[in-house]
Amino acid sequence: MKRCTIVIPDAGPINSLWVADRLDLLLELDMRIVVVDAVYDELTSDLSYIKDNEVKDFIDSNSPPFVVETTDIGDMEREKRLHGGKLKRNAGELAMMDFVSGGGLERYLDFKEPVAILYEDKGIRILSKPPNLHLISTVGLLRGLQEVGVIESAEDVIYEMLHPSKPGRRPADARVFNDLPDGVDEPAEIGSSWKP
Repeated sequence: MKRCTIVIPDAGPINSLWVADRLDLLLELDMRIVVVDAVYDELTSDLSYIKDNEVKDFIDSNSPPFVVETTDIGDMEREKRLHGGKLKRNAGELAMMDFVSGGGLERYLDFKEPVAILYEDKGIRILSKPPNLHLISTVGLLRGLQEVGVIESAEDVIYEMLHPSKPGRRPADARVFNDLPDGVDEPAEIGSSWKP
């Protein structure tokens, strides 16, 4: 089994882990974590908001393992934001598509090493799944971390995502975890492991 690079194509996993006050779990993976620029911007654009401020500090303070990949969509959205223009609601998803179709994902897959996509969106769109692409959901990640003893209980973290006890957090009730109870952890055909 080969270790993965993690690519995060939407804000969901980071938002959910922040709500549960468990962003630290991403560092437990001990691997490179790629975030596309529009997703980074979505997560960190309003520094008056505690979540954006803390997530920005977390990613910026931990680079590496975090890598922010530039996309044309991200560049266009930052330019619009600079001039007060209306931003696309799905800029992160579009930037991920730009990253994938523009060869960004292939740069990581080219090494014949597995790449894991960590996602929450119900409809993650992988048109043609390469043999070294591993798919994992936030719930699947938590179940795996419990399995290897990094966390005592995945259920406790999931509960905290949905019923936060820390001040300044809102429940992730807008998110429907479609992959409960087990989560998704679909290894690459060539064999892949993200677990620490």
